[in-house]
Amino acid sequence: MLLDRGFKIDMKSLPIDCSFCQWTDVLSNYQEHIDQSHSYLRCEYCDEEFNSVNKFNQHKVFECQQIIVDCILKDFGCPGRIIRAKIQDHYLTEQHQHAILNVVRQMLLQWNDRQMDIDLPRTTTAEAYNPATAPMEELQEMLNILITGIETLTNDNQRLTNESLQMQMTLSTLTEKPSKVKLFIEESNAFIEGVKHNQAILNQDFSSLQEKVNDLQYVSYDGTLVWKITKFREKMIDAQSERQTSIYSPPFYSSPNGYKMRARLYLNGDGNARR
Repeated sequence: MLLDRGFKIDMKSLPIDCSFCQWTDVLSNYQEHIDQSHSYLRCEYCDEEFNSVNKFNQHKVFECQQIIVDCILKDFGCPGRIIRAKIQDHYLTEQHQHAILNVVRQMLLQWNDRQMDIDLPRTTTAEAYNPATAPMEELQEMLNILITGIETLTNDNQRLTNESLQMQMTLSTLTEKPSKVKLFIEESNAFIEGVKHNQAILNQDFSSLQEKVNDLQYVSYDGTLVWKITKFREKMIDAQSERQTSIYSPPFYSSPNGYKMRARLYLNGDGNARR
C-alpha cells in the first residue's frame, strides 16, 4: 500500500507535544528534538550518562572534571593540557608562572604604548579623536587572567600556611610523646624489677617451706635416721668457701615418747678432720 504524498506532508505538519519535556512543535521536527534532547549519551572522560545532547555538551564544556582542557594562558606561552580537576595544581607550575610573567610584560608594553599615544601632540580636534577600544579590552582580559592567577596563588599560599601550622602542631605533639613514653617505660621497668625481687623472696620462702615439709615426711620415731641431702653440690661449695660449714639433719626421735635429736654434718670436715 502506498501512502499519498500529500498525506505525508500533512502528517509532518501536525503539531505534537514531547512526552519527555515541555517541547511543542510539528511532527517533522520531532525526531531531531529526540536526538538532541533525549538521546542517552555517555561522557568518554568520566562515564557519566546523559539523556540530552544539550546537557551532554554543557557537561563537557563546563562541568566534567576529567576532561583535558587547554590552559587559559595558552596564547601567552603556556602549552599545558591539563585534566580540569588538576587545573589548580597546574597554576603552581613553573611553566604557568613564566606565562604569567609574559602576560605582565605584554600588559606593561601595551600600557606604555598607550601612554605614548596619549602624550603625542594632537593635530585633530578633541571631537575627531576616537581612541581604539580593542587594546583596552585586551588589557582588561589579560588583567582578569592575571587576577585569577594571583587569587589562586593566594589561596594556595594560605592553604600551605595552614598545613604548615598543622604539621608544626603535630610535630610538637610527637616531640612530647617520646618523653612520656620514656617515663612510662622507666616506671614499668621499676615495677617489673620490684615484682622480680618479691618473686625471688617468695621462691626462697617456698623452697624453705618445701624443705620443711619434706623433712616432716621422713621423721623417724625408732632412733634411726635416713637423711636425704638435697642440693648437695651447692651445699658442698658453701662449705668449701666457709659460707656455711655445716648443715643439720631433720629431727628424729629415739622412740615415740623419747628424745628429739638432730645430726650435724660438716661437708668439708671440721678442724683436723678437713680434707
